[in-house]
Amino acid sequence: MLTLLAAATLVASPAITDSTDAMRWGGMGHRVIARVAASHLTPATRREVRRLLGNESLAKVSTWADEVRRDRPATAPWHYVNIPVYDSVYRPDRVCRDGCVISALERQLELLADRSLPRNDRAEALKWVVHLIGDMHQPMHVGDRGDRGGNDTRITWDTLPGNLHGLWDTGLLLATGLDENALVTMLERRLRQRGDLAALTSGSVTDWAMESHAVSRDVVYGFLPASLALDRSYLVKVRPVLEDRMLRASARLAAVLERALR
Repeated sequence: MLTLLAAATLVASPAITDSTDAMRWGGMGHRVIARVAASHLTPATRREVRRLLGNESLAKVSTWADEVRRDRPATAPWHYVNIPVYDSVYRPDRVCRDGCVISALERQLELLADRSLPRNDRAEALKWVVHLIGDMHQPMHVGDRGDRGGNDTRITWDTLPGNLHGLWDTGLLLATGLDENALVTMLERRLRQRGDLAALTSGSVTDWAMESHAVSRDVVYGFLPASLALDRSYLVKVRPVLEDRMLRASARLAAVLERALR
């Protein structure tokens, strides 16, 4: 497990402002969120997804937005918004001047819901929505402590070097010991058990982003030791929140697709 973590996630990960095809939330995280969301769609919405994507599943297209970043460098800011952790208000004139995950997701939802657009345009919007919902719920894509969303905060995980952003993208998911299927099963079970789905999926895109921002402040940085030397005790503290972020992303992805496609 330690070797896998070192190779896959805890080496220095690229800055989120770079043009790179690195996976945000990690490929596994995005696929899990998409798979859980897909299982909660109504038959009518599933048919519309199939009409737009053909033989591709939501899980398969969930990492497309990262894969095209090298060829579309102007979209790099769409994956995050660096809201300082000391702030509690979204100030688009300061943090979203060149576009950000909030404005990008709002725009792609509009395009997806516009039935006057060609199918290919709406299909691309759907790919963006699937991906950006996932990015927005990864707290390091919204909170910032002067370190570019954790990219410049150098940490160790059981003595292995890395950065805080990479740890939250993939390292912590791998450290749970659960594979993709196990994560999907767990989240689907928890969603079925919840009685507050309406409340869970209410609110605006900005509300959801600021929720992630609060998590970055209170949990990601809040439980960070001054030594920046992390071990499984950090995972024990943050794991419930990590899993809750994925659950919320899954439920909200299903909800926005229902609204846009039905």
